[in-house]
Amino acid sequence: MSNWIDFLSGNFISGLVGAGIGGGASIWGARMQAKASDKTARNTAARAAAQEAYDVLSEFESMMAARPPARSFEEKTAWNRDQRAMIIRARAGVGLLPASENARRTRCREDLALITPFNDHIPWADHVYVTTLIVEDVMRNLGTYVTQRPVPVHDDLKHQIEDERKKRRSIALGRKLMAFEEAAERYGLTASEINEANEIKAELGVEHSRELTTEERTAITS
Repeated sequence: MSNWIDFLSGNFISGLVGAGIGGGASIWGARMQAKASDKTARNTAARAAAQEAYDVLSEFESMMAARPPARSFEEKTAWNRDQRAMIIRARAGVGLLPASENARRTRCREDLALITPFNDHIPWADHVYVTTLIVEDVMRNLGTYVTQRPVPVHDDLKHQIEDERKKRRSIALGRKLMAFEEAAERYGLTASEINEANEIKAELGVEHSRELTTEERTAITS
C-alpha cells in the first residue's frame, strides 16, 4: 500500500513539474510571439510614416518645379510658409524611423535642416536647384528604408551644396561681367556700372572675362 502511495505521489509531483514547465514554456512563447507582433506592428507603422514623408517630399518637389518665381514680398512669404509646412510634415515622418535606423534618420534630419527660406540673397532658380538636391537625398534615404534596402552611400551634401552655390554665383557674375564688357564697347558704362564691374572682377579674380577658364566660359554662354 505504501509503495502504491509513493508511486502515485511521484507521478503527481512529476505531473505538477511537467505542467509547470509546459505552462512556463507556453507563457514564454506567448510573450515572444507578442513581442514579435509588436515589433512587426512598429516596423509597419514606421514604414507607413516614411512612405507618407516620401510622398510629401515628392509633392513638394513637383510644387517647386511648377511654381513661378517668387518675386514680390507676398509671393516670397507665401512660398516660405508652404515650404515650411512641407518640411514639418516630412520631419514628422522621419522622426518615426526606429532606433535601428539612426544613421538614416540623422541624415534625413540634417538634410532637412539645410533647407532655408527663400530670400533675395540667391536667385529663385538657385534656391529651387539646391532645395531639390536636398529633397532628393532625403527621398533616397526614405525610399530605401521603405523597400528594405541598405542606407545609400552618402556624399558630403553640405559641401556639395556650397560648391554648387559658388559655381552658380560665379556663372551669374561671369555673365554680368561679359554684358558689362559688351556694353562698354558699344556705348560706355556709368560710374556705378564701372564700380560694379570692378567688384565682379575682384570676386572672380580676373581683369577680363577672357581670363576665365574654358569650362567657366562654356558654362556662362550655355
